[in-house]
Amino acid sequence: MTSALPLKGIRVIELCWVWSGPLLGQFLADLGAEVIKVEWFKRYDLYRTRGVERMAGKYPESLRREMSHSFHGLNRNKIGVAMDLKNPVHRDGLIDLAAQSDLIIENFTSGTLDRLGLNYEKLSEVNRAIVLLSLSGFGASSRLSQMRAYGLVLSALSGMEASISDPQSGEFVGSPTFVASDPNAAAYGLFAAISAIIEARKTGLGSHVELSQLEAVAHVAVAKDAELKKLADSLGLETTFDPLHEDMIPCVDGKYLCVAWPKDITEHEKQYISNKALSMPFVEAQKLIESYKIEVVNVVEQSSQVGAGALAKGTLIPTVHPITGPENIVAAPWWIDGQRSPLRKPAPTLGEGNDYVLGSLLKWSLDDRAEISLFDLEKRNVSKK
Repeated sequence: MTSALPLKGIRVIELCWVWSGPLLGQFLADLGAEVIKVEWFKRYDLYRTRGVERMAGKYPESLRREMSHSFHGLNRNKIGVAMDLKNPVHRDGLIDLAAQSDLIIENFTSGTLDRLGLNYEKLSEVNRAIVLLSLSGFGASSRLSQMRAYGLVLSALSGMEASISDPQSGEFVGSPTFVASDPNAAAYGLFAAISAIIEARKTGLGSHVELSQLEAVAHVAVAKDAELKKLADSLGLETTFDPLHEDMIPCVDGKYLCVAWPKDITEHEKQYISNKALSMPFVEAQKLIESYKIEVVNVVEQSSQVGAGALAKGTLIPTVHPITGPENIVAAPWWIDGQRSPLRKPAPTLGEGNDYVLGSLLKWSLDDRAEISLFDLEKRNVSKK
């Protein structure tokens, strides 16, 4: 085991799709866990066609579903297996696989595993140390638990979207591209998963960890301190909330400064310093503000200074996918003893690991495994007619 793979020896079953759950699976795989991604031909991960929607009908679906660069980056280092969890035989196979695993992660709507006969009670019957991490949108106890979640909705409900505004006009902007709820949920899920595995290895008893993606993103949404202070004052409660003292100042050369005003500065002083800085180029404005012992930082905005590969060597990992060939994917954003998480394999094609998972781990016969491949072949033939 190398220091760059601290989770080597941990087996994870990933019952996830799109972004939040698969990103959690990617983190675990990058840390060395064996992550087995479960999909089915009629219900595979929607990210398999992310960015290649317009190629529908131009390529056989068996190829198009393997062409997404987004999927490749989000599912590297994983093993893919094709199992239909609505099929009792396949469902029982997953239960047998759970008996040999440490962790199961899922981001279905709450109650889905119950309907499939794969709830925590059933899984723990075959493995008392199994950890089940449910990464639903709202949490099982929420009144919205049966509602399907979408990242933008979760970010909006948390209040995070409302805080994204133009720094000059204060006008509401909202999320310009992707939302924060998915990667945020994956990060929270990572430390919850690792903590639960450590506890299970100490005690021999697993647990069902439930995480609300909505609560996770609300936890990092901008705090409305002014509103909370007003409420606390109306109740006669003392608070330590301080109003925000930050401003964005545009310089004459097109660059921006972010200023953290001290608490005791007056509005007159702020206006005086700001007006002087507005008429100066970036370097002079920064020196001016720092001369008053005020903290200020450069706002990096130029496209040449940002983006993958801009900050550190090894940010982009070269890989060769069996369908799309050579490409670069973004590395995990950490080093362990100076080492990046290694790329052990490209993202799995659908069902590529059937012989390993179904044959080596579950001891299914060659004929049973062949039936799954035959199903996909028959589906392709039907779609051609």
